[in-house]
Amino acid sequence: MKRFAVSVIVALFSGITFAQTRAELYNRFDKSISRSDSTAIVSLIEDWEKLYPDDAELYSVRANYYFMNAINNVTVMSDKEPTDGRRTLVFLDSLGVTRYMYTESHYNTARIGLAEGTLAEGIAKYPDRLDLRLGKVTIHLQAKENALAAREIESALERSVVNKNKWLGTLDEPIKTNGVSYLRECVQDYFVGFINAGDMTSAGSVVDAAIRLYPKDAVFLADKGTICYYSNDLKGALKWYLASRENAPDDMLVADNIARIYDKLGDKQNAIKYYRIVAESGDENYAESARAMLKNLTAR
Repeated sequence: MKRFAVSVIVALFSGITFAQTRAELYNRFDKSISRSDSTAIVSLIEDWEKLYPDDAELYSVRANYYFMNAINNVTVMSDKEPTDGRRTLVFLDSLGVTRYMYTESHYNTARIGLAEGTLAEGIAKYPDRLDLRLGKVTIHLQAKENALAAREIESALERSVVNKNKWLGTLDEPIKTNGVSYLRECVQDYFVGFINAGDMTSAGSVVDAAIRLYPKDAVFLADKGTICYYSNDLKGALKWYLASRENAPDDMLVADNIARIYDKLGDKQNAIKYYRIVAESGDENYAESARAMLKNLTAR
């Protein structure tokens, strides 16, 4: 009888789903996503929906699930080296020919669409969850949808003016930021990515939006100068770098760029002026190079 009673108690308790905190659920998600365990994530989503049906985190979890299942990584062996900087194994085959082995990702467009749509829905409902916005940007970039990524970045910049940069992250934790500083860092990463990919259109679109919303931000002004520089518009680059310097006179990278542009434009007097500013700044990231350029320029 005692054994039977114990069995009944175990059976009763086995049917109970114990409530978990959001943090505990997120920890389950983190472990499951690291193992690419789709079954565990589906079970987690079901539990989360029962316990916290209106939780912003659900949009992130669902989107990650869709995106994870949208990727098919294929190993490629080629006689041509990839040009995008991806990790590559180089070896000689049996005939002595150099071969390159690397991973290539293929995406299921329908599942990508589900991930993007889920995040769009989450952003509409929780517009100050910055992680949802950045997640959507990342998916657009992975799917080679640079124009859509740029538009999402611009949307975040627009929202930052409305919410005064009071952003929330995972589990609704407030993001520590000094004004636009945190978002600016994120924008800079994307900007550099666009520049490195040669996508001046997307880079320009993002920077134009940033300057429209933050017209005195030295970093965004310098970014505009960089776009002009890479577009061979030296006078335009000089204009924006000078504007940036007005708002950040201690930024020696900007001063160094100004010096180099004056040098390229044949304005020796101003080139010497700005190389000297950098050389005497004490910022050894740029001072040594500026001293060398100054010595070369004065010797001409």
